[in-house]
Amino acid sequence: MTRIEAEQAARDLLTTTWRFNPDEGICQLPISPSYIAERLGLKVHQAYLEPDVSGMLAKREGQDAEIYVNAGDSEARQRFSCAHELGHYVQRVSGNEDDSFGYIDRRGPTASQGTEPEEIFANQFAAELLMPAHFVRKYAADLGPAGMAAKFGVSVGAMKIRFDTLGL
Repeated sequence: MTRIEAEQAARDLLTTTWRFNPDEGICQLPISPSYIAERLGLKVHQAYLEPDVSGMLAKREGQDAEIYVNAGDSEARQRFSCAHELGHYVQRVSGNEDDSFGYIDRRGPTASQGTEPEEIFANQFAAELLMPAHFVRKYAADLGPAGMAAKFGVSVGAMKIRFDTLGL
């Protein structure tokens, strides 16, 4: 799936699960990926994962999928990891994969390298879910990256990357 498809999937999910309507200028910030996950029937857990694993999407055969975020990470990192794992979930569901079997997707060191298509999709999905382009553009001039990071509940580093991606 392309970047545009990842971003559209995130906006579609926001429209159906969150107070979000860019046409009317409505977006409740910061966006809660754990609330959205729960609306989809996924439980979100904090757990101490391996040091190089920030998050994990796990599904046991015959059960609903669950998201795990590393309890040792900052709150902003946990939120991004949760959104990233939601991206994997949405990609699996939209791909009409047979969901009757179990699987585990981990957000490890390769997630940020931008080399694997599934990780690229999940990162782009997470960025749009937590930092919708419409609202980043709307507030960017007034707040700058640090103010925006606080408003959107993400790290300054994540917001700077978002600014770069959006050409701001």
